[in-house]
Amino acid sequence: MSGGFLNAAATADMGFRHWFRVAACVAALWFVSVTAAAVILLYSRHNPIDFLSYWAAGKLALSGHAAAAYDIPLHKAVEQTAAPISGLLPFPYPPPFLLFLAPFGLLPFWIAFPAWILVTGIVYVLGVRRACPLPYALAHPSVLSNALIGQNAFLTSAIFVGGTELVARRPYVAGAILGLLVIKPQLAILLPIAMLAGREWKVILAACVSVSALLLLALVIFGPAAYQGFFQILPFYSGAMRASRWPWGEIASTFAVARQLGGSEFTALAIHGIVALAAALLTARAWWLRLDERVPILASATILVPPYILTYDALILVAPLGFLLSRRRQPTAIAFSWLMCLLPVAGYFGFYSGPNTVPVAAAVALWALHRPDANAMRPAPSAAPANGPGRHEAPRP
Repeated sequence: MSGGFLNAAATADMGFRHWFRVAACVAALWFVSVTAAAVILLYSRHNPIDFLSYWAAGKLALSGHAAAAYDIPLHKAVEQTAAPISGLLPFPYPPPFLLFLAPFGLLPFWIAFPAWILVTGIVYVLGVRRACPLPYALAHPSVLSNALIGQNAFLTSAIFVGGTELVARRPYVAGAILGLLVIKPQLAILLPIAMLAGREWKVILAACVSVSALLLLALVIFGPAAYQGFFQILPFYSGAMRASRWPWGEIASTFAVARQLGGSEFTALAIHGIVALAAALLTARAWWLRLDERVPILASATILVPPYILTYDALILVAPLGFLLSRRRQPTAIAFSWLMCLLPVAGYFGFYSGPNTVPVAAAVALWALHRPDANAMRPAPSAAPANGPGRHEAPRP
């Protein structure tokens, strides 16, 4: 009787792994192929994309005019040397990000773009390999949204996921890596809460040193005018959101969803605040108790906290999806969360125009991580034992 049950469980587990791996391979191949086609079209048509802002900022930094990267007219003038743009592609990132972009400013734009995708893509695959190895790492829909426009989520996701995965094993290295998120502070909002709740003092110390070193290095190289320019451009973005000049469907926050559905600014902020507080509390609890799920919970909750976060930033959700895949848990939730990340990407191609569903994907991932799955697929009796706390088993072929 028990032997038949174990055989049935092992067969179901094999089916789970097989079909999810097949689906991941198909999605990864599709996303890589579309990216390659987009690069070819960019070369032939010289269409402006988000990376144009990075390239122009890098060139200005190299020429000794880093502060001009935050001057919208001057920055746009450099952008137009590579591609004609009718709108605005400003540069709203802190000066330390210029340290990463300057090398690409040495290249012509049409070479810098594929180089950026290739280099940051490799960093991403290496950075998340413990949490979500291939082909799953390239099967997330935000891979496509990031690669098509040359955004920074390959880099920031590698920092976020790679750094948090190292907390339990190499805390000083983890802190040094996580400090690099100073280039995109909204992704680091929950890190202090998680590290304090987890009593990760070594990580906190190393992160403080890393952040301080980057800020100081950027100050020495680019001067105080660059920081002044950065703080002066921030109201442009907050003002655009307050005046509803930003397409709400592009913003992947609860605030944006509430605004697109007709809520007032006050109502949207209230709803967003409640969701963000709940996400922060779940994160603190997970790290205080040192749950195995604490890293993917942190990643899922991080999506729900900043009012300003974009579709491509959802790439850090590879952490919860990879965790659930490795534990053979909640296959329906995995598929639904993936679909909720895909819908906003479909909007890039005109196939979807509704509210951004990335917050739904993050909420579903949080629910799945907290919900015991009585029907979870169990490994066959001969399989290796599960890893210890904080050590996630990688999906197997």
